[in-house]
Amino acid sequence: MAQTTIDDAINGLNDDDVNIKMDSLEYLMNVNDEIAIDPLIEATTDDNTQVRFKAAGILGNFGDAAFDKLTDRFKNAEGKDKRFLAYALKEMGNSNAIPYFVDAIDDEDFGVRKMSVRALGELQAENELEVISKCLEDEDYGVCLAAIHALSDLATPEAIDLIKKARSTNDEKRFKSSCNKALKKAKKVADAKKEGKVISKVMPLSTIKGFEKTNPQKAIKEYEKYLDEGQDKDTPYKRLCILYRKSNDLENELRVIDRAIEVLSEKKPGKEKFFQKRREKLV
Repeated sequence: MAQTTIDDAINGLNDDDVNIKMDSLEYLMNVNDEIAIDPLIEATTDDNTQVRFKAAGILGNFGDAAFDKLTDRFKNAEGKDKRFLAYALKEMGNSNAIPYFVDAIDDEDFGVRKMSVRALGELQAENELEVISKCLEDEDYGVCLAAIHALSDLATPEAIDLIKKARSTNDEKRFKSSCNKALKKAKKVADAKKEGKVISKVMPLSTIKGFEKTNPQKAIKEYEKYLDEGQDKDTPYKRLCILYRKSNDLENELRVIDRAIEVLSEKKPGKEKFFQKRREKLV
């Protein structure tokens, strides 16, 4: 049964019925109210894996509002509980989490180590190259691969050398193939940096569109990256207007419209007219 208020949704997280818990998470996913942070953190320890994963994903969309509470819990958590908290923390994309991920590299749980080293790459923790390289010798194959991906995210000369070294010392074909793909990606990023190009961090629009029904806050977060980079595609601006309209968030809709007019009038003259008309209807 669908939840109708935030209190109903929070209470539903403690229900014995997994379907009610999932309905509650669906509701909380669209609310983004800070009152839900503590209950969501508790939900990451639920017996059901789907509940854990979804709760962690929602927490990742809260950003700074949930950071302190999440890191406090992360420091003292163990095993699978810590694994899902690591996922939530990674999704926040907050560089202040780097020290927490560094400490977690030695965690007993392979899932925590894997998530942590992957996060260090995504957060561009170039000063933690030694920590990341340590994971190349991890007993878990998944952690080793995560380290390779992290190094390709960094794409520094030192990181590229480490990938090459790992490839030369491992005869497993699948691992070598992963190293080759990582090197191709890293070299592309490194070349772009040399030419002074901005390295885009956006997801493909088709991927983000898929999040609109399953995780709208995630979709908003990823579309916003297009705005941050001032990209000239009009689709992210249009989709954000629709998503903010659905949540009755006029302030953010107007912000997106103004940003679209600013960017598109300069980069794609004529495309801004759609947003000018939309603004006239709103104000």
